[in-house]
Parts: sequence; structure tokens; C-alpha cells
Amino acid sequence: MKEETVVIEKIIFGGDGLSRLSNGKVVFVPFVCPDEKVKIALLEEFPDYALGFPLEILEASPWRREAPCPYYTLCGGCQFQHLDYQAELEIKKAILEELFKRQGYKEPLPWGEIIPSPKIYGYRHKLRLHVESHPFKMGFVKRKTHEVLRIEQCLLGDSLLNEVLRELYGHEGWREIAFHAKRLRLEKSLLDERVTLLFWSILHPREELLQDLLSINSVKSIFYYIRGARAFGPYPANAPFGGRKLMPALLGLTYYIQPGVFTQTNWEINTLIMERLVNYAQRAERVLDLHSGMGNFLLPLVKALKSAKEFLGVDTDMSSIEDAFYTAEKNGLNGRLDFRRMSALEALHQSVKEGKKYDLILLDPPRGGCKELVRLITEVAEDRIIYISCDPPTLVRDILLFEKAGFALREVSIFDMFPRTYHFEVLALLQKKA
Repeated sequence: MKEETVVIEKIIFGGDGLSRLSNGKVVFVPFVCPDEKVKIALLEEFPDYALGFPLEILEASPWRREAPCPYYTLCGGCQFQHLDYQAELEIKKAILEELFKRQGYKEPLPWGEIIPSPKIYGYRHKLRLHVESHPFKMGFVKRKTHEVLRIEQCLLGDSLLNEVLRELYGHEGWREIAFHAKRLRLEKSLLDERVTLLFWSILHPREELLQDLLSINSVKSIFYYIRGARAFGPYPANAPFGGRKLMPALLGLTYYIQPGVFTQTNWEINTLIMERLVNYAQRAERVLDLHSGMGNFLLPLVKALKSAKEFLGVDTDMSSIEDAFYTAEKNGLNGRLDFRRMSALEALHQSVKEGKKYDLILLDPPRGGCKELVRLITEVAEDRIIYISCDPPTLVRDILLFEKAGFALREVSIFDMFPRTYHFEVLALLQKKA
């Protein structure tokens, strides 16, 4: 295998370092820091670039740290455990700036803040694991493969989730269930410090095995999928609040969320984003949330904006809509609020047809962004658009489309939802140009 010595120029989106070989070809190298001199092995070469792997750090960066996880470099989950956390934040800021520059944004970025995570480990309140039975293991996919790596502890996960994971490895009832299971989700209910189990199986598990799983003290409720959009559960049938997680939110709100319904991974950062949204939303009277889910970002606005007249959230996931209504009722937020099961495109078409306008629109789309919605959004939005995204490249692309359609970028901030990984959440405020 060919070896070369290179100097790392920068870290790019995806977490790899960018350097150049002696022939000038770009090479991407994982687990490095900017300005480091590294001996690498060339794994693959293509016409325009090459892929390398570090063999030896010849001149280490002062940013380099010892990674605490024994699975690091094998597991595909983390890319930045070898970095000082402040350096990680600076790299993420530089990545976002470069994404804007490369896509043609010519103005200085109107930076708000770079919000660090209160925790850089133990921040995940949910873990999603693959399950295999030959041999029995639960874990994540190995880096650059489809092979499952057996994991007995994830340092990004809450300690209670790891405690339940360890107990499941020694639980005979779960081993029998796992023989037919494909995936497992452990989700922590923050207010009562317990864990919900959700798994995907090809067969219905026996009732006594589910009952046996409840012998794990920290387990609150169990759900499982066979096929279709509805999970079986909860077990026990009389689980409080239908087995839902209880999550604390802004302004004294409590969220009631079924396992499997989408929630942000880092709840502390999620709450900080809520605070910023309330600040951005002042004086709004009509609010449309086009990807509302279980009401994550819309419900605090209902609580905070006492004089607003209308709040509408739309989403295609029925369980999310159910939880949105359930949470609204439990928190006494009925009256000015409605949730509808429909796509963002349907909601916008309907608004245009009826001539409805909103002075604030919330966007938290899937990773693919909302390119196909921009034209319709600008027909419906009277004043402000708040765009929240965990995929910076598509966010930048869409912001440039909004700029062309008459909306100016007023502020952009990074909320570090995913420490130790290359992922991060971006919050952008756009306003209609005068």
C-alpha cells in the first residue's frame, strides 16, 4: 500500500481533513487536525481525488486530544473525539462560512452566536441500535462498511440508556426477542428518569417475554413494530400517559411523546433553540410551522405570544400530530392553535388558494431541505422566515433561493446539537426585503 507524508490544510463538511499529495491531487484523511503533518496510507485513488488514512501523526496540532471512546475510528458515529471542543466549534463555524462562499453568497455572514452544547458527552437522550443474533450483538455500523459493530456503551448516550443497554445484554428474555428483532431504540423520559424501549421485529414476541423485560427497573414502557405505521404497545397496557416520554420544555411546558416520534437528540440544545425562536417571533400574529412534528418549536410560541391570533402546524406523521394535540391539551394551549396531518406542499397550496398570509413561517425540513417549497413560501410569508436545519449544505442552497425571491438573511447561528461529530444545527432568520 502506497504511503505519503502530507500537511492537513483544513477540515471539511463530513469531518475529513483535506490535503494534497506530492502530485497535487486532493486527498481526504479522517481523524486529523488542521496544520498537522501526517504519514498516511493511500486507500483508494480516483481521477480527481484520493482517500487516505493516518498511520502516524508526525507533527501534532495543539488542538489534538486523546479520544476517550474505545470504539473511536471503528464506529461510524463520531469524527471529532480527537479534537479540543473549542477547536471543534471553530471548525464548524469555518465549515459553514465556506459552504456559503462556495455556493456564491457574497455578503459578510450576519453572524449571531456559536452556541456550545452544555454537555459534549452523555447528551443523547435516545440511542438507535442495530440488532443481530448470529452472533448476538447490538451496535452501530462500522465506519465505511455495512457491518454492525458490537457496542456495550456509547459515550454520547445518557448514562441511564447505557445502563439499560448493559442489562439487555444479560437479559435472557431480550435475547429471545432479539432473535427476530432488527433494530432497537432506547429513549429516555427526562422528567421521570426512565427509559422506553421500541424495537422492530419480524414476529410478535410472546407476552411473557415482554412482561419479563419490564423487570428491568429503569424500563418505563415497551413498544414494537411488525409492519406498517403503527407500533404495538404500550406494555404494560396501563402505562401512564400511554407510555409516552415526559420531556421538560420552555416556559414550564411538558411534552408527552410516543417512542419513535421524532425529537431532537440533544434536549438541552433543543431548549436553547426554543428560547431563540421566542425572541425572533416577537410581535408575530399568525404563525405557520411547515414541519411541526409533535409541536416542538411551535408550542413555546403559543405559550409566549399572548396576543398572537393563529398558530398552525402541519406534518405528515400521524403519531406526531397526535402527540402535538395531546401535549397542547395537557398544557392548556387550546384555542388559537391547530395541527393538521398534511404535507408542507399541501398546506402552502391551500394557503395560496385561500389567500392566507403568515407573518412568521417556521421551517425545520428533512435533510433534503425545501427547495421545491421556496416559491410558494414567498407567496405566503409576509415578514419573517425562521429556518432550522441539521444539513448546512441544503440550508445554504435554500437561503440563496430565498434571497433571490426577496428575503434577506438577517442572522445565522450555530447550535451544536451533535458534539464530537461533524453535524451541527443551523438557525437562520430571514426577513422580507423592503
